[in-house]
Amino acid sequence: MAEALAEDEIRFDLPIDRAKVQEFALAVGEDNPVCLDVDAARAAGLPDIVAPPTFTVTQIFVVGRDERERRLGANLDYGRVLHGEQEFHYERLPFAGEVLKGVMRISKDFTKEGKRGGSMRFVTYESVFTDVQGEIVLTAYYTLIETSKDVG
Repeated sequence: MAEALAEDEIRFDLPIDRAKVQEFALAVGEDNPVCLDVDAARAAGLPDIVAPPTFTVTQIFVVGRDERERRLGANLDYGRVLHGEQEFHYERLPFAGEVLKGVMRISKDFTKEGKRGGSMRFVTYESVFTDVQGEIVLTAYYTLIETSKDVG
């Protein structure tokens, strides 16, 4: 469950469940055995299977759009929103069995005027994930673009 500690951030837990990692890996076409088979992961010197690089997008099931909007207040009109980009900066991949601590905030919010009229607003959500020792595992960035009503 997500917890708001300050108006500008949301804290939440993201369990790295083995069955969910395997299911996600299969869904995205990840066929690396270290993401699917515990024995293969351990043979590679890992404590358990590792989550595929984009696994932390599953944070949307913990902190959904309505909650994110209410707590962080971007006030986007989702009828005019496009997915801009997504970035992941890893220190290491998450392992099945751990629970990452996430802190989500808006790291960028700016508007650019278009050359043919209208504008685009760019809102980047940043989620920093740490392990039980407090070490950063990864930082994920999710950018949404809200177009103005003038853009065709």
